[in-house]
Amino acid sequence: MLIATKGIVFKSIKFQESSLIVKIYTETHGLQTFMVKGVRSIKANGKAAMFQPGMLLDIIMYYQEHKSFKSLREYRASHVYNTVMDDIRKSSVLMFLIEMLDQCIHADTEDEKLFVFINNSLREFDERPFEANFHIQFLLEFMKHLGIFPNGQRTSLLSNFNIREGEFTSFSAANSFILADDESILFNNVLQNEAFELDRVSRKKVLKIVLDYYSYHLENFKGIKSLKVLETILS
Repeated sequence: MLIATKGIVFKSIKFQESSLIVKIYTETHGLQTFMVKGVRSIKANGKAAMFQPGMLLDIIMYYQEHKSFKSLREYRASHVYNTVMDDIRKSSVLMFLIEMLDQCIHADTEDEKLFVFINNSLREFDERPFEANFHIQFLLEFMKHLGIFPNGQRTSLLSNFNIREGEFTSFSAANSFILADDESILFNNVLQNEAFELDRVSRKKVLKIVLDYYSYHLENFKGIKSLKVLETILS
């Protein structure tokens, strides 16, 4: 069955001499794996570049539900990045976010709202001036789509954020999942303010909290290899 849809490339792995195995998050069928033959050959004229992580595509795929590797009939860029590839800050953020998405999205079922959020966010990131806190704003919004966004807000009685429970609770020095006062205040400000601003030190602290939160609330979440590169570029 031929299906026309949009896709976001998550991962691309070399296979044999001239082919690629590509993970693409599609608008209509969730995460799918494709065998793309011949794109690394001399005659392919650089077509392999279309399957770099983060690329936004229009594709026509041959879809068979129980087949492990799907194939593509046609593919082209749905959006050509104008600034991301030439700005090391933006390209580092894109690499980081795609690695996050690859770890968090595993289902092959349709989630149009999630796809639209990711697709539109990456396009806007390319089109707008660089924003150093964009990746944190993205990850917070992504939590809502995953159904793991923290509950409530900080009060005088519920003063400290519990990463494992996903809410503010009373402080307990014996509980390793509870953030210190300064971290709880910082994280609460970020959660309650969509237009938050963070300096380099605060941004690093918040990102660590966010990544710890993901690791507690999503199964099989591993460390992000591109994190050190991102922190170095944004320092």
